[in-house]
Amino acid sequence: MDTFIIKKRKLDEDEISSNLNIESTSGESNQASSSSTGLNKIRLYNISYLAMGFTWYGNENCPQPECIVCGVKLSNAAMAPSKLKRHLLTKHNHLANKNIDYFKQLLSSQNKESAIFEKKVTIPNKALEASYKVAELIVENKKPHTIVESLILPACSEIVRIMFGSEAEAEIQKIPLSNNTIRRHVQDMSEDIEKNVGEKIKASNGFYLQIDESTDTNGKCYLIGFIRFINNDNIIEQFFCCKEMKETTTGLDAFHIIDSYLKLLNLSWESCFGICTDGAPKALVAKTIGPQLKNVLDDVVKMVNFIKMRPLKSRLFSLLCEAMESQFTKLILHTEVRWLSRGKVLSRVHELKDELIVFFTLEDVPEFCELLTNEKWLAKLSYLSDIFSHLNQINSSMQRPNENILTSCSKLFTLKDKLKIWKKRVQKNQFEMFPSLSVTQESSEVMKFVVEHLTALEESLDKYFPDLDISEYDWINDPFDKNISLTEFNLEEEEELAEIRNNRTLLSKYKNVPLNEFWIHVEKIHDKIGKKALKILLQFSTSYLCEQ
Repeated sequence: MDTFIIKKRKLDEDEISSNLNIESTSGESNQASSSSTGLNKIRLYNISYLAMGFTWYGNENCPQPECIVCGVKLSNAAMAPSKLKRHLLTKHNHLANKNIDYFKQLLSSQNKESAIFEKKVTIPNKALEASYKVAELIVENKKPHTIVESLILPACSEIVRIMFGSEAEAEIQKIPLSNNTIRRHVQDMSEDIEKNVGEKIKASNGFYLQIDESTDTNGKCYLIGFIRFINNDNIIEQFFCCKEMKETTTGLDAFHIIDSYLKLLNLSWESCFGICTDGAPKALVAKTIGPQLKNVLDDVVKMVNFIKMRPLKSRLFSLLCEAMESQFTKLILHTEVRWLSRGKVLSRVHELKDELIVFFTLEDVPEFCELLTNEKWLAKLSYLSDIFSHLNQINSSMQRPNENILTSCSKLFTLKDKLKIWKKRVQKNQFEMFPSLSVTQESSEVMKFVVEHLTALEESLDKYFPDLDISEYDWINDPFDKNISLTEFNLEEEEELAEIRNNRTLLSKYKNVPLNEFWIHVEKIHDKIGKKALKILLQFSTSYLCEQ
């Protein structure tokens, strides 16, 4: 923060100094030109002119007279005793008989007032730093900037007055915290961050984008973007932009917004190696539940809405759960957009099924009571709760920092294999991977709908993720395995990989540092193969940052 304020103040001072130099240079140039032609003579100030009520201002080499009494400023050509005397007699005749001491005292008094005024209007560095720090805290906590003037400043003043006295309170009041000031500070910091990030992106070898559109509570649609690039031996995930989409929200609209912003930062599309959008395929896989299980999910949503959409019933249900000493006292509202919530909704309903039976009995809702006491329906609910817990676990593990295509594909391969294992065990009447599912009825019926759903999930994964073969990138995960076959390598890349495989120093580093850090180090030594690996590791595999 200190560096930012000093840099900001220096830029402002440099701009003022530059403007003054331009004016001074222009003035001197004009005077020199005039002097060379003999039209004007540059007149210098003499201390005796003070007796006529005049001091001077401007360039010492070309001073201009200024009246101490009325403050009028004349040109250098008027720097002559006769002209100065004429001004005193015509404008201030009542002071014509005053001696030089009078005008010295008057000038001294004006200088003191000017110094006091300058002291009062000049903002100390500490006060300016405090103002910027408050603005930073406001932004970090996502609060409106108007809260500073209406709440924070009065609260700080009261605290300081009570603890340290009125003098300390007066110092607090010197901090510039008006609404407009905080707004400007936020804008200043935003522009500074934008500039710094832009410079870092330009210095990197390339970047990947993650974009998604979202609608706020006011119905406004925004395009949110994140960027991933290499900076100082680290892979950086950085917020990129948030731009309002005022009209349509098509892919072309998103392209135009990102394109114009890249041009603003002087970035080229040639440096962009790829773009990741939302995780629709994962959501579609999670929706593959078939008509029977879909009916169970719809019933659960109706139960939850019956309680959650009525504040009184929500309070009564919470009191009932507390009276029954339940672990949870509230249900979770299902939202179609936040598809990860589906598993949590089902789990919570399954955990509170006994409390729900009591509540719906008291509320006289027999259709819900009948479902919650039906063993077949409960078996399907239990299975849905367990299977969505597994799916949510996989999806959540793919929404972590530095997640890339290789790690995400490995997790999807794992899910595919697990589905095969689960299906085989279910066919043998083994349900331990679904702990909530207690088979109290004929297991053949339960086994049937579980096998059907697991088969549908397998088919969905094959449909939505048909090209999950990442064997061609095995050399990235283990560049020292000489048995890995290489495809689409040119001669120079193969030679560099051979050098890596026979470098024991790099082998030691590979064993002791993360994979990303290893390849960033390799890229400095072996440029071709390093860039080839980093283009894969830098890619976003999900749009989790935007969805957060």
